[in-house]
Amino acid sequence: MRRFIKLLLPPILWISLKKLVQSSGKIYSRFCRPDTDRYPLKEVHERLNSGVNLPEIVLRDQLRFKIHPESIEPFLAFCYLYPPMVDEMDAFLRLTAGRLRLLDVGALHGVFSLAFAGSEPARQVVAVDASPIAFARLLYNVHHNAAGKVIPVECALSSQNGIVQMHYEWEHAVAAGADEAGAAGALSVISKRGDDLCGSLSFAPDVIKIDVEGHEIKVLKGLEHIILASQPMIFLEIHPGRIRQEQDTMESLVSMVERWNYEAVHFDGRLAGSEEICGLVSDERLVLRPVATEQRN
Repeated sequence: MRRFIKLLLPPILWISLKKLVQSSGKIYSRFCRPDTDRYPLKEVHERLNSGVNLPEIVLRDQLRFKIHPESIEPFLAFCYLYPPMVDEMDAFLRLTAGRLRLLDVGALHGVFSLAFAGSEPARQVVAVDASPIAFARLLYNVHHNAAGKVIPVECALSSQNGIVQMHYEWEHAVAAGADEAGAAGALSVISKRGDDLCGSLSFAPDVIKIDVEGHEIKVLKGLEHIILASQPMIFLEIHPGRIRQEQDTMESLVSMVERWNYEAVHFDGRLAGSEEICGLVSDERLVLRPVATEQRN
């Protein structure tokens, strides 16, 4: 049945559905209530996009972009197709108010990069992606919307400079799950430490977004210097199963967060304690932020 569904669904739909199932253990409850949740989202989107012709899209009020035709469905996922991703984008835009420099790791087609750069004129972005296919879409989207504000970089961020073996899942380049490489197509990608990349660009981010399908602990290790120096807010998508495939542990993530005097919170501000993080068995999106000075004393 899983194989049959995969054949029927477009790749972006399959990847997103797979993420939703992994992150909740079942299809997200909003899909069970289309009359109260998903449909209003679509109506809001349609009102915003009245008179707008694809491939232009209004992501949110005042955020209008001309995007690559292959980017339409991925962008729509953050408009109404997948409510958890709508929530993620809303939280990202809300929590990054007043911040000026984003390091977007796992930028894919650049939806977060464009949303951030388009919200305030003084903002700058470094958008990193390892997938040659996705990077071509990213270049198109940056060229048509944010040239000069977004610097695209084609590489993988990791804990070491060198080469990392990856494979394709749809247009994602994924390091975890080497046993899947034969079916999806293997590729060797240049890897850089985030500290070195930011140093070479004289870029000190005050926001970092990481979505790298299990490679996140290695990305964080390579960014330790910039995190300690700049104290950025970090939007982190955690993939516990794939983290373990990469021979990393949830305990090492908790250890880094505590060593940096950071705390992990949900989008609504609820704390995610060390036991909760170590006990994760499905994908989760959290925000890592420096502990307030008064809390440290």
